[in-house]
Amino acid sequence: MTRWLWLAALVALDAGCTTLTAGQRAHLDDWQRFADRVTAHYGVSDVTFLVGEQPGAGGGAMRPGGLMTFQIQMLEPLPAGQSRDFLLAHELAHWVLGHAYRRPPDEAATSLWEAQQERRELDANAEAVKILVIGRHWSERRAFFHAHAYLWSYRRGVEARRYGIPAGHPVDPCVEINDLIRRYPAYRDISDSCPSWPEPRWAEHAAQRDAMSSALPPDVR
Repeated sequence: MTRWLWLAALVALDAGCTTLTAGQRAHLDDWQRFADRVTAHYGVSDVTFLVGEQPGAGGGAMRPGGLMTFQIQMLEPLPAGQSRDFLLAHELAHWVLGHAYRRPPDEAATSLWEAQQERRELDANAEAVKILVIGRHWSERRAFFHAHAYLWSYRRGVEARRYGIPAGHPVDPCVEINDLIRRYPAYRDISDSCPSWPEPRWAEHAAQRDAMSSALPPDVR
């Protein structure tokens, strides 16, 4: 069975025979090529996408065995200048770093696993920058800007109570922003530590604040 037929079977299985539009199929195919470049670079097993209306968070999650699950609305288009590339890169980072495994069966080991999960999320953020360079062929500067902008957008969403904190992530989104800046000190000219009021200095208007990849200042490209 070809890769695409295998993906189509997974979509049908999980979504109750839901069919993808041409645009959704193209988006999924693009993500698979992205993931294939990344797994080939790291020398790890392939990642397969399972798309459907499974319960729980729709942002996507990496499962044991290289299976990434997400809801079908993740394949819907976003406003100009936005993308979900950081979400994909973050989940792929969990895979290449060996984070996507089942919790230990005993209570003591599980407690330790949970205590270390926040560190794994921070590590995945940092590795996602490298993955964007590999998967999208961006400069590291552009990839950092994209990740930094996404994390600020995520913080605004949490502050506005549009969505909650995903399991395992720090309760304060500023922790993720500041950790990313600490790991990439070369780009302090296009980043701001958190909290920063009213907004990071590079965010000159609402459209730029919410841009996740394309609307980059000239010196970022």
